Amino acid sequence: MTIGRRWFYQTVVFLTLAALVGCRSSVYVAEDGHKRRLPTRVNNTKDAKRVKKRVELNAKCVTVTSIGQDYLISISSSSLFTTQTPRLYPEAYPILDEVISYIKQYRKVAIYISSYSGHYVSAKREHALTLARARNIADYFESQDIDARLLFADGFGSTKPISACADNSDSAPNSRIEITFRNAII
Repeated sequence: MTIGRRWFYQTVVFLTLAALVGCRSSVYVAEDGHKRRLPTRVNNTKDAKRVKKRVELNAKCVTVTSIGQDYLISISSSSLFTTQTPRLYPEAYPILDEVISYIKQYRKVAIYISSYSGHYVSAKREHALTLARARNIADYFESQDIDARLLFADGFGSTKPISACADNSDSAPNSRIEITFRNAII
C-alpha cells in the first residue's frame, strides 16, 4: 500500500469517527408536543435543566429563540440600562447572570453581543451609545468567566429596526440587546 493511499484511508476513518462522535444531539419533546433537538451538551448539564432555564428567562422578559444551531437572546434596553446611557442598572446584573448561566450550558464558537437603539439626536450618537452598551455587557461577561476570545460586541444604532414604532425611548422594541451564539458540535 502506498503512502498516499494509506493517508487517504486514515483520513476517511478519522473523518467518519469525528462525524459519529461529533454529531450527537439530544432530542426533547416540547410543551407543544413537537420533538426539538438540543445541541451536544456540556458535561454535567441536563436537557431538562436547559429547558427550565429557558422558561425562566422567558418569564423575566428575556426572549430566547433557537434558529437552527444559533441561539438568539433578546433583552429590552430599558431592563438593563439607565435612559440613553451605557450605565447598567443594579437590577440588570441578576438578569445578565441568568443569561450567562444559560450560555455556559452550551459548547459555543462565539458570542455576538449586538446593541440597537431607537432614533435619538444623531446617527453618530446612536452608534456610540449602542457600541458602549454592547462593550459594557461584553466586559461583564468576561468578568463572569466567559472567554474573551469568544466575545464580539458591536453597536448598530437605529440601523436595523424590528418594528415601525414611533416611540424612540429605551422601552421601544427597537431599543434592544441581542446576544447570539452558535452551538459548537464537537
